Amino acid sequence: MPQEPTPLSALSASPADSAAIQNTLDTVRETLGMEVAYLSEFVQERAVFRAVSAPGLEAMIRPSQSMDLREVYCKHILDGGLPSLITDTSQHAIATDLPITQMIPIGSHLSVPVRRADGSVFGMFCFLSRHARPDLGQEDLTMVLAQSVGVGTRLFGAPDRATDREC
Repeated sequence: MPQEPTPLSALSASPADSAAIQNTLDTVRETLGMEVAYLSEFVQERAVFRAVSAPGLEAMIRPSQSMDLREVYCKHILDGGLPSLITDTSQHAIATDLPITQMIPIGSHLSVPVRRADGSVFGMFCFLSRHARPDLGQEDLTMVLAQSVGVGTRLFGAPDRATDREC
């Protein structure tokens, strides 16, 4: 029998952790000027949305929804087929071939892994805009990476320095 995904609240140490993660998503999304932000968890070849910040787009994406990993950017980023920062999805063949790119549509995308203390990937910390964003750069990626480490630490404790890895 398939294992049911665990809600974010059950993964975090307290309701304060869930609130802090939601606040981080909201703040980073607003800082970047993106329309959608989410924390996903990988469960049996699916990306399960655990926390979502998407004002006005709640009908499109909600916590506990999931998508096949082959249909989202996450797997392609982890496999090295797509970069963590895509300022214009129309410039990447893999991105343009994914149905989700046209469905939403996705014009720009920034995503980094959230890791457990042992370095294994829990899921992704993702931000997207419906428009190309040539103004996004390395400093934005660095900020999102730092925030993803903070989320991982909040959920799973401090990372094991021997397994620290960047995207």
